[in-house]
Amino acid sequence: MRSPTKHMASLRWAAGLALVSALGCATTERPYTWVENLPAGDDSSRGTIENRDTILVSVRNQTALSGEFPVGDHGEYLQPTLGTISVAGKTTEVVAADLQARLKDLLTKPEVTVSIIKIASVRVNVVGEVRTPGSYELQRGRGVLAALAAAGWLNEFANGDKIFVIRSDSSGSQRIRFKARDLTAAEPHATSFRLKDGDVVVAE
Repeated sequence: MRSPTKHMASLRWAAGLALVSALGCATTERPYTWVENLPAGDDSSRGTIENRDTILVSVRNQTALSGEFPVGDHGEYLQPTLGTISVAGKTTEVVAADLQARLKDLLTKPEVTVSIIKIASVRVNVVGEVRTPGSYELQRGRGVLAALAAAGWLNEFANGDKIFVIRSDSSGSQRIRFKARDLTAAEPHATSFRLKDGDVVVAE
């Protein structure tokens, strides 16, 4: 009888294989962009509100409109009186200005401040030729090296020149290619890349 630990490892390995298959796995045969060719600043989400953060909204002299609010998985939170507000990917200054504009119909010269009081982790999947494929939560601002480390690093079958991040958003799917030696040697383009919620790291 297999131990629970080995059984869970088998399940995660099988899940990883299934996800690679669903993504087409032959990543190198599909369009991709080398990380060094990405536009400058294309991957920075620091300083913005993201899914599952908790924000503090303060409306001066309006305790009923103020409070701590969790941001949901779809990047929205429920603001008293105003309803659902989309905030993911926006800075606190932008959200505060948006709330002030919305509240002008209700209040005279509303003053709003917004801050992030709890930063959520990002959830990424690491699949392919790694020792422990699976889903991992990483501190925001971490990169591909951290994701591979969480998955036990590359296994003996991995091709260190074929590491990909698959990122999907409303505009479609993007594949970004890395080399393991660039990650471990702290090559600036490779190590400055920041993973986002829902990214998939594939090692071939």
